Amino acid sequence: MVMWKRILVVWQICLLVGCSAVSTPTPQNLETLSAGKTVQFFYDSQGGKVEAYLVRPRGEGPFPLMVLLHGHSLIGVGASRMVPIAEQFSTELCYAGLAVSLPGYGNTAVAGDSDRNVITGLVLDGIAQATQLPWIDRKRLLLYGFSYGAVFAAASVKQIPNLRAVVLYSGAYDLPRLYQETPTQWVRRALNPNGETNPKLSNILPEVSAWSAPTLILHGAKDELIPINQAHLLDRQLEVTGIPHRFVIFPDAGHRLPVDGVRDEALSFLQQRVGSACRSTGP
Repeated sequence: MVMWKRILVVWQICLLVGCSAVSTPTPQNLETLSAGKTVQFFYDSQGGKVEAYLVRPRGEGPFPLMVLLHGHSLIGVGASRMVPIAEQFSTELCYAGLAVSLPGYGNTAVAGDSDRNVITGLVLDGIAQATQLPWIDRKRLLLYGFSYGAVFAAASVKQIPNLRAVVLYSGAYDLPRLYQETPTQWVRRALNPNGETNPKLSNILPEVSAWSAPTLILHGAKDELIPINQAHLLDRQLEVTGIPHRFVIFPDAGHRLPVDGVRDEALSFLQQRVGSACRSTGP
């Protein structure tokens, strides 16, 4: 519990001075990455280079792989924001973590900001890279998306094989409706930067019938960036299609949710749906 409370502090320090525990290996060294270590690496995708961070739990493995997609940052910070969260899941549940910087963020150099096909492609390429490692279980994949990252996590669900669980935190799933309903003008500008009369925006709700992974939806009742109606829409669609899911509303929260609440809900959900990969070492 105490470690989870430190996530925001660690993240803020990382933004200012960089995560000193992170090193950049050569690709061949990923296979022999030491237990309990986090590394930054780059891989080729969509005609450019993608920045990612890989977290290896302690133990021998093979470990389930959690793919983490970050939210929007006004200063362009990417996957480094998700490293403390990935490390927490590594410690608590022994899940390997793959945090990916989306186009326009971090040190990723890929054209096609906000293009769902480009982003799904680079996520799939990152998974393909990670699942070649002998200490990762390619049959047990998980997806975690926050805000902007939750939008593209949801858009990628049906494309990811062996997906065992999805966590969507403060996300949007019907972008045309969000464009009409959000009270925040900069969200409207982000969705329609060219000021088109009828911007072409994605709605992933019709695709939910193709999902199979149990899904956890987390949202704040007082979210002024992405109204909670977006979460209700996804909840109803999952209910109609009969996909196992849990919908948690934080009544006093806005876009960012209480750290302890997110931790408790995510750990409980993942324990139930996937289980821990940690193995007892005995007395």
